Amino acid sequence: MGTATEDRRHVVLFIGDSSYGVLSYLTTDLARALMAHGWTTEVVDLTRLSLATELRRIQREDRVRFFCAYSGYGADIIANDRLLYDVLAVPYVGLMLDNPCYFPTRHLTASEQLMLLHGDDGHHDVSVEISPRGSWRGLFRLASTPSTDGERPLAARAYGAMFASKGGDPLRYERELRATLDASSRRFVFEVAAALGAQHAPQRVWEVARAHAALLGISTEHAPSVAYHTLVLRADHLARLRRATAVARALLSVPVTFVGGDWSHLQSPTSRATFLPPAPLPVVRRMMANSRVVLNVQPGTTDSMHDRLVLGLHAGAVVVSDSNRVIRERVGHDAFVVWDGGPESIADVVSDSTRESAALQSRATRGLRTARERLTLAQMAAALLQTVQLHGAQRAQPPAVAQHSLARSA
Repeated sequence: MGTATEDRRHVVLFIGDSSYGVLSYLTTDLARALMAHGWTTEVVDLTRLSLATELRRIQREDRVRFFCAYSGYGADIIANDRLLYDVLAVPYVGLMLDNPCYFPTRHLTASEQLMLLHGDDGHHDVSVEISPRGSWRGLFRLASTPSTDGERPLAARAYGAMFASKGGDPLRYERELRATLDASSRRFVFEVAAALGAQHAPQRVWEVARAHAALLGISTEHAPSVAYHTLVLRADHLARLRRATAVARALLSVPVTFVGGDWSHLQSPTSRATFLPPAPLPVVRRMMANSRVVLNVQPGTTDSMHDRLVLGLHAGAVVVSDSNRVIRERVGHDAFVVWDGGPESIADVVSDSTRESAALQSRATRGLRTARERLTLAQMAAALLQTVQLHGAQRAQPPAVAQHSLARSA
């Protein structure tokens, strides 16, 4: 017999492929934060090992309290025709950063061991709506480790404004959609994308898609098909590309440094912007700490902490960002420059924010202090551990009739 599950203090964190290796760096930081709370951790790269051998080793050691990964990586591992975590009777925690339409099967899987925690309230609500009864869902708030260079004064920084984003050409993506989708699916995708872009503030993708699905005769009752989720994903992606391009085009008149992504459709000899290739997250963070302004101007989410906002505040930069209820309550508008989301105003906002002034330095200092007080990875790790303990305590009780929804961790 192994150690009682609730007494174990070992966590397995999964990593795999992600854009520029971002999730691998975030996972390593999370491992360190969990270790600071007295837990042992190991990071397992599912792309670089023999999965069967590794799983046998984990089962033989019989010491894991829970598994965990950003974006639900490894959530759907099957063993003996069952979800691995049900076989092991050990919970898996997915720290979900994307809309459920990006990984629908993970949300449609019936398992009380599969705990999906969402960084966005709207994503949480969709997951609860489409998940089987008895599933475990909850919230987490994205946080980060402090930047070691964050206290460098704005006047001593080499870069003006910095925008780290993947970008992409919406016209090229539209051509792909026209070539691969049938007429009704194409109409749905383009109409949903247009509705998502009809106002500056991001909208809840699922609600917009459902309204248009009804108009087009697509049923979303009960559990929508994976095919439907895929169409919603494509509409959301198209809307993001259009918004990113509109914002980036407006920024070409000011000296902004773009890092990462595909911006070839915007580059021109007359542009004042600088385009740099993708870089690992530690390099991006060092650049942020050497920039007077960090831009978070293409978020696409409605109820969450955006990664560029969190990292920019920790970098001690003046952050220019949109806002929402979660950001307003957790950060406060005096810690960053609030932008209303209209591309026509972004160039003036950025130009004003790159000027040297005591007021801007004071705002950056407040942002850094706020990040170190309220957006620390130590706090996020503590909330994660509390959620796992709550899961174990509630599973020891008679099963509830209603669907579980874990306490919304701050």
